[in-house]
Amino acid sequence: MEQVSSTGRPVQITVTDGYDLKGFKGDAPVTFIRAEFNQVVLGDSAKITISPEGTAKYNFTSSFEFNTEGGITLDDLAHKPVFLTMTEVLPKEKKQKEEKTLILGQAVVDLLPLLEGESSFETMVPLHPVPGSPLEPLRSGVKQCSLEVKVFVAEPLLTTDQISEGNLLKVTLEAAYSVPESFIPLQNYMVGLQVPSAGEKDYPIFFKNGTLNGNHAEAKACYERTVSFVVDASEMHFIFLRLGHIYLEEKEYEKAKKTYLQACKRSPSCLTWLGLGIACYRLEELTEAEDALSEANALNNYNAEVWAYLALVCLKAGRQLEAEQAYKYTMKLKLKDENLLAEIHTVQETVGFGNPSF
Repeated sequence: MEQVSSTGRPVQITVTDGYDLKGFKGDAPVTFIRAEFNQVVLGDSAKITISPEGTAKYNFTSSFEFNTEGGITLDDLAHKPVFLTMTEVLPKEKKQKEEKTLILGQAVVDLLPLLEGESSFETMVPLHPVPGSPLEPLRSGVKQCSLEVKVFVAEPLLTTDQISEGNLLKVTLEAAYSVPESFIPLQNYMVGLQVPSAGEKDYPIFFKNGTLNGNHAEAKACYERTVSFVVDASEMHFIFLRLGHIYLEEKEYEKAKKTYLQACKRSPSCLTWLGLGIACYRLEELTEAEDALSEANALNNYNAEVWAYLALVCLKAGRQLEAEQAYKYTMKLKLKDENLLAEIHTVQETVGFGNPSF
């Protein structure tokens, strides 16, 4: 393939506007956008107030340098998106010194058009809310919160000949069939395939409930192999989450604990600490469970499932006031897991406390 020029070229990402936005506090929340690429923070926007109509003008530009001889390469552009994280700045309370913030959601910008000969493009990317966020999740009939983004380079990164001689692999998800009602709102799923696949024809992939061919054992084996041979775990966060979730579903709590513990060490988040807390609770390791759930709660205290498991831990530990407080937050945040809620009620009846209505 023809050599690509080694001269460094800036790639600019501009977030112009936000639409159908909401915040945790008040009718005019203050937010900012953080842009990240290749595990590097490109910059933060100015703090912008969302209008009563849910719009915001950010006009925020960040950039990175594309250079094939080091730093950002074609491979990076092909499979690494730009992450745009929206964060709300909470109003300061009395005697509060440090500014408090809460993440609302995250959007991703695919840079693949730059490898198809484009030097600029505009896109409207959906903002995916974090658990507990007031932003509307993606579902039919509801306006999706989104960001308007422009990407620009001074000249195309690849020539026409380079594009025609390239070996870029594209995987397209065309449709989902017989989707059960439990999938609403829409969920994110992951699927893997061997490359190159045998034969020259299209290679269709079918998966059910986020598992290749509906086969739990096969999916688990794929995730386990991935975890075992990947040295650079910088992009393994969702692999750990999915594998840990499978272990929890199959009641392999020791394996779930080990998997979530790895995730907490490498890329901690509310969900990794929550998974670790659940595994420890199921193993009846109440102290370790409470420590992990407290970490999850510190990262996102709007997650109803975290409060639910904290309630269970306090119930088992005999701490009535804390159990009732955690239960109140569980109900206030509208826990959707009916089985988990039923489990809490069962434990409350067994110990004789934990529900203020008793």
